[in-house]
Amino acid sequence: MNKFPQNLKEAVIASVPNAALMVVGMVTLNLWIYGALTWGHFAVVVPLMFAVAFTYDFFVVGPMVTRFVRKHNIGRAMPFIRVAIMAGTLTFVAPIIESGTVITAHQYIMAAPRNYAAALILQLFFALPPGLFVLDRARRLNVK
Repeated sequence: MNKFPQNLKEAVIASVPNAALMVVGMVTLNLWIYGALTWGHFAVVVPLMFAVAFTYDFFVVGPMVTRFVRKHNIGRAMPFIRVAIMAGTLTFVAPIIESGTVITAHQYIMAAPRNYAAALILQLFFALPPGLFVLDRARRLNVK
């Protein structure tokens, strides 16, 4: 059986822990870099960013990237493309949600490569494996 989600329910099961770990990691990194990492700020920002990131990834980026990857038969590139779109977009959107600040083009150019590299490492090594683990356990419990 394929280790990746095969239907909508499996996609939700795998995406929730994946998105949660990505949001916690990226919010922690960016709040720390900008000197705003406090428990209060973290507790407010993480649920908001989770809602935005999960919704955007699940309903917009995921289906778009999946169609592109299947059309061009480049399955191995999927995480790189998905992370590029998510990091590229959320590098601009996250500061608005986190602090109400719109970043300048210079700030974006400085932050986007860092966020892409951090998100890719986080996705490949820390967020994807637990998401697939949860999916595997759900399949074993016959959650369909």
